[in-house]
Amino acid sequence: MAVVRPKPIINHGPAPIQSLPITPERYISAEWMQRENDLMWPKQWLFACLEQDVRETGEFVRFNLGRESIIISRGRDGEVHAMYNACQHRGARICVTERGCVESFVCPYHGWSYRPDGHLVVVPSHHLFEGGVNREERSLPKVRCETFMGLVFICMDNSALPLLESLGVIAERLAPFHLERMTLVGDQTVFLEANWKAVFDNFGELYHVEHIHPQHAMLFDCPTAQVELFTNGHTSVEILGHTVNSTMPVPPTMNFYQLAQCEKFGMDPTTFDGHVLDFRLAMQRRRREMGAALGYDYSDLSDSRLTDIEQFNLFPNTMVTVQPEAALVMRARPHPSDPNKCYWDKFTFKLQPNPAVAERAGVTFRPWRESELLPIPRPVHDEFTQDDVIAGRKTMDATVDQDIHFIRDVQAGMHSRGFTSQLLNEEEARVQHYHDWLDHFMGAR
Repeated sequence: MAVVRPKPIINHGPAPIQSLPITPERYISAEWMQRENDLMWPKQWLFACLEQDVRETGEFVRFNLGRESIIISRGRDGEVHAMYNACQHRGARICVTERGCVESFVCPYHGWSYRPDGHLVVVPSHHLFEGGVNREERSLPKVRCETFMGLVFICMDNSALPLLESLGVIAERLAPFHLERMTLVGDQTVFLEANWKAVFDNFGELYHVEHIHPQHAMLFDCPTAQVELFTNGHTSVEILGHTVNSTMPVPPTMNFYQLAQCEKFGMDPTTFDGHVLDFRLAMQRRRREMGAALGYDYSDLSDSRLTDIEQFNLFPNTMVTVQPEAALVMRARPHPSDPNKCYWDKFTFKLQPNPAVAERAGVTFRPWRESELLPIPRPVHDEFTQDDVIAGRKTMDATVDQDIHFIRDVQAGMHSRGFTSQLLNEEEARVQHYHDWLDHFMGAR
């Protein structure tokens, strides 16, 4: 096997503290979990829901994170509002369903009623309250709420930086992919027997790829990936796509993935017999030539972005993976009380061809498949367990399924008396950077 050195890591934002040992207690300790609840989660911007799910007045989504619950809804003023899901009478949860559309939120306990923006409007038998009820003071407490790329983020800290300022350069990198134009085609949650950080760490390094994701050798060149580290704990990695792993022998002919791309974009695969490494640049040219004819708008993307894959890990718990015609948004959420369990959410997006793009370019739109012209209804949210994936009853895609098979054993090993701290290599720099910033936000010295 050839030895290929990764590209030098670009560090735009070193953490303001020296790296500390990454020890097991941050994954298994109830005390550490409580510190996260007190010091970290309330101060960060958190991906809460999709803007498309709160498009109309009264539409709402309930976002649960650990023991906290937030309602995100579209008010009568046309704005998106976020508020704590706790009735201001006795503290009962108001929203007990995942999403829906209401004229008002009514507490199921005593019937207090709130507008979609959280304003208290009805107090049954209000004359029983001595001095009445101040509806302004007893409206639902607001949570900061901002949108980006069709995603709704919330932050429980009024002093935190604005969302785009917190994301910094990453927002500029993501914007040209126009996630807001893509269609949601999958909405899944898997319940995992692992700490949420163990799952997020897994998606913060490529060191494990050749060991548990062998199919990636036919799709990407992970050994030459470009890693970047940013302020506030965010990271990214850019991987060459439409090529093969550079540490392995170059195959003489195209693999099934490349053949499918040839079919879609009208390329002759025999052209690349013996020249498989030429396929990436040829695909960039072909996509640029054929984009309008196929109903895709690539005008905001550079040539390399037409073939490669980019992953952005947004501190503290969200990952966005983008390609020209598809995207994944994945999110780790802590269990309410057990540090050894978590929820992993996966939102899958697809860019549907736009015939208007072809018309503006003066070409006749030709769909690759007729199904590309059909509207895609919003998928039902599907929840299942790790065992469902391992048994083959559910799938989140081959790569994620492979990760799910291993993550329970990673968590179990954290409890061993024989394991004291992690030893990371240069391909795991994103993991170290992430934990450095986590220690900073947790007040470590």
